[in-house]
Amino acid sequence: MGSGGARGGVLGRGPDSPRGGLKRRGPGADGVGMKVLLVDDHAPIRRGIRQLLELRAEFEVVGEGSNGEEAVRQVDELEPDIVLMDMNMPVMNGADATRVIKERHPDVHVVGLTAFGEMSLVSAMVNAGAAGYLLKGGAPDELIDSLNAVARGQGALDKGVTKAVMDDMAEMHKKEAKAYAELDQMKSEFVSVITHELRTPLTSIKGGVHTLKRGWNEVDEQMKLEFLDSIDRQCDRLSHMVEKILLVSGIQRGGLGLEPTVFRLDNITQEAMNVLATKSAGRTVVLDTAPVEATGDPKRLMEVIVALLDNALTFTEGRIDIFVGLAGDRPYVRVKDEGPGMEQDTLDHMLQAPFIQGDSSSTRATGGLGLSLYIAKQTIAASQGRLQATTDPERGSSFTMFLTSPGA
Repeated sequence: MGSGGARGGVLGRGPDSPRGGLKRRGPGADGVGMKVLLVDDHAPIRRGIRQLLELRAEFEVVGEGSNGEEAVRQVDELEPDIVLMDMNMPVMNGADATRVIKERHPDVHVVGLTAFGEMSLVSAMVNAGAAGYLLKGGAPDELIDSLNAVARGQGALDKGVTKAVMDDMAEMHKKEAKAYAELDQMKSEFVSVITHELRTPLTSIKGGVHTLKRGWNEVDEQMKLEFLDSIDRQCDRLSHMVEKILLVSGIQRGGLGLEPTVFRLDNITQEAMNVLATKSAGRTVVLDTAPVEATGDPKRLMEVIVALLDNALTFTEGRIDIFVGLAGDRPYVRVKDEGPGMEQDTLDHMLQAPFIQGDSSSTRATGGLGLSLYIAKQTIAASQGRLQATTDPERGSSFTMFLTSPGA
């Protein structure tokens, strides 16, 4: 067909298509008077198909549309038997329109129009409930035969298109299988890490309580206080772990509950250093700061700075530099350590997903669930900011939190 034909390629049935032929609403039977709606954003294609179908007594073209929204509206109004619809259109694509049409009108058969090379669109149409697909630019007789096959509930398979679709679907399933395998591995690693992290404080608490119960009268007051202090610290550690896990859950549900305001970035950085004063005692931590205002939730962003500094203190014995300033009009805090760093790909992965550690052996030695960097990135993003992270196995790591200025 010169200007708008289509050639073979009707997939027998989509997942939501009825098993039988058309349930007739129009005049006649056995294909006589089938009402067809044409939807394509190229008028010459619609015109060519209309001219072809109008030469056949068994078809009646009842309307035309140029996008998916028009298709949905006209199906509601005109109740066609078949919708011949382009897959790749503006406003609403063919797959989305097909899904809506099949939900509202299960007996309407949608047939997709595609150019060869749009196999992902073909798969999307079939998954949305289309009865089949036709290639643009094919023989007129094959278009007629294909539409009649759909009307009878039969299939006419185009081998080239079907193979391409099956290859595309096989590749999609392969990617899904890989994603599930990675998720399963992540869950296994999480169970391993969380088991280790819970066992350590629970063992300490259990041991302290057991000792006090059995030897309360034999243990002097100073020793009792030391045991109780240890139990209290381990309870705090458990509480902190639970808070982190709940925070990740909140992030993944899309709710961090931030309370943005204008604050002094240099002030909360100093507060973060004060929180870690005991851990940083005797270490070389250098603060280079200037008065800088920023916008965000100061409590949550201070927790981010604490996490970045705590990470540096945990994984490096060398010097740690903290910078607070402006990069153009963007307030920033940078925490830079001397290592050991890690591969950049590993760090990027840790920022993208929770429960990922850069080095399981170092995690076992220092503790940690692999949540802090993920939480930091998500909190900064929710504050309209950005976390820039660079690392090198030989030169250490650098984390820079960019925020927004008041009035920006």
